[in-house]
Amino acid sequence: MTTAPTDLNRQIARYRSLVQVAATLARSVRTEELVQSVHREARTLFTAPVTLLATRTADGGWATRTLEGDTSVSERVQPRDDGLLERVLAGRLRLENDLETYLTRERLTVFRLNAESGRPITRSWMGVPLRPDSAPVSVLSVQSDLPGAFTPEDLEFLELLGVHVSVALENAALHERVEHEARTDPLTGLLNRRAFTSQVGAILSRPHAVTLVVIDVQDFKGINDTHGHQVGDEVLHGLGAALVTLASGSGHVFRLGGDEFAALLPGSLDAAQGRVQAFLRDVQTRAWPTPGAPYVNAGLAEALPDDTLTAWVRRADHRMYAAKRQRTHLLD
Repeated sequence: MTTAPTDLNRQIARYRSLVQVAATLARSVRTEELVQSVHREARTLFTAPVTLLATRTADGGWATRTLEGDTSVSERVQPRDDGLLERVLAGRLRLENDLETYLTRERLTVFRLNAESGRPITRSWMGVPLRPDSAPVSVLSVQSDLPGAFTPEDLEFLELLGVHVSVALENAALHERVEHEARTDPLTGLLNRRAFTSQVGAILSRPHAVTLVVIDVQDFKGINDTHGHQVGDEVLHGLGAALVTLASGSGHVFRLGGDEFAALLPGSLDAAQGRVQAFLRDVQTRAWPTPGAPYVNAGLAEALPDDTLTAWVRRADHRMYAAKRQRTHLLD
């Protein structure tokens, strides 16, 4: 049986659309940007009012992004033993054009994502697994409220689209990991000097109160000389953990290098000083690999209207070194 010319032309046009979709996905280097592209581009291949991209979470549940019409909704789904997404991963479900009958026959209970949308129930459903090497396993689904909406050809194109999405997800995950490593201190897990410079530039371009805190350890060289570099690394790691507590809720913390740290705290100098005092108390009460807690010096400076990075850091450094000379944690 030969393919009718009109069907052949339609298939060729659809494959061309798939090539264009693949090129668009390949340009998406961030996962969030890619997710938006997947939903948008699926519309060019399928007549389906609903698309779903569900990503497996560490606890076995799902992080889902559903697009219904022009409304995008993100939801979390708790782990379950048997559901439509689980069946896709297990190879037990790909295409079902009478979902209600299928659910009844299989005695399968499902719940509707984006339950407040008011859309009719799903009657036709397709889903394919995405298994990128460097990103979590996902499922891509298209859905319709019409029975018999999809054909085996539709499923074939969804599977082809799934291959391209898997590659794009892997590339996005790799790009984000490389970017994260370039901005992160490997010892403490804090942001590094490169990230600090970038953040300060963004902050100084916006007119709101922010206080810079610079921190170092008095006689850190003595810790290394007396106890060894491994203990010194443990001290730096512990200070990083205390700084994360300092910034919890708001703010950013950084390791600039060696025993130098910094924090950017929203708010006035007085408000930041109270938070730094709490950080210093936290340092004193933590367990340390040395006989006592490291002696931390801190200097604070609130951003001024015409500040530059150099001028702002210089003021905070000046107060930190003054505290160090007076052997006090923090100048009043």
